[in-house]
Amino acid sequence: MIILVTGGTGFIGSHLVHKLLKLKHKVILLKRRMSDTWRINDVLKQCFIYNSDDNLEKVFRENKIDIIIHLATKYVKFHKHSKEAKEIINTNITFPTLLLDLAVKYKVNGFINTGTCFEYRLTNKKLKETDKIEPYNFYAASKIAFEEVLKFYSKNYKINAVTLKLFYPYGEKDNQKLISLVITALLQKQKLCLNSGKQKLNFTYISDIVDAYIKVLNFIFSSEYTSYEVFNTGADKAYSVRQIVHYLQKIYHDKGDINFGTSSHKNKDIKHMNCNNQKAKRLLNWQPKVNLATGLDKTYNYSISKLSEFN
Repeated sequence: MIILVTGGTGFIGSHLVHKLLKLKHKVILLKRRMSDTWRINDVLKQCFIYNSDDNLEKVFRENKIDIIIHLATKYVKFHKHSKEAKEIINTNITFPTLLLDLAVKYKVNGFINTGTCFEYRLTNKKLKETDKIEPYNFYAASKIAFEEVLKFYSKNYKINAVTLKLFYPYGEKDNQKLISLVITALLQKQKLCLNSGKQKLNFTYISDIVDAYIKVLNFIFSSEYTSYEVFNTGADKAYSVRQIVHYLQKIYHDKGDINFGTSSHKNKDIKHMNCNNQKAKRLLNWQPKVNLATGLDKTYNYSISKLSEFN
């Protein structure tokens, strides 16, 4: 297949690009001119690269694209000013809408979108795709807004479309999120302030996330696909932040300087998030294969290897 990927230089996108190339797909990478390609430098020459800052239509004119996999995003936990809000709107709503318009014009058959568990109303039960939508932050609101646009295009222009709502991806080459921050603090002997650590979340290893995209790639052009679908993509067991930290401390053989209950953002953090992934299991034949201990081991060992490169 000829696949246009946005966000391919990012954490999830880079792992997906490697997998798509391994499966012998033609990958067209649409990236910002100034994007850092360090995660995919080893396969960059295998991709067909275009800059999103240039004329987007050129990409569609020069390639018979089968499907778009959209991962590019602007994430800000809590935006502070109108400039950030504008960047979120432009990246998360305007840009993918332009892609959809071009997809219609050039008869692209499919669109795989990336959503987030932050779109759901927070609850202590396992979240299903039919649960109430109530965005946690402006970022999540922008994802919801684009989903409505995507549903419109899917229904009115016959584009096969799916949204994967991701639950706390982690793994090698991640951005500075909880697990990578804890590992960095331990390895570099830095002080790290966290909240109480009692909140329970679904941490989903990167290879399982990538596997979900591959499953959708097959599903979206199969007889099983009938209309726009949403799939929760996450482990169905939640772990507390304290459990995560304690496991990493055990691997490191030292508690380091990690302090609970000292974060200034503790009142804004999500207290509980749990995923019901039965729909993905039923329709995509997808479920997480990598347990938390294995995933943390892999992520930690990668960080060790990268640290040794600079020493």
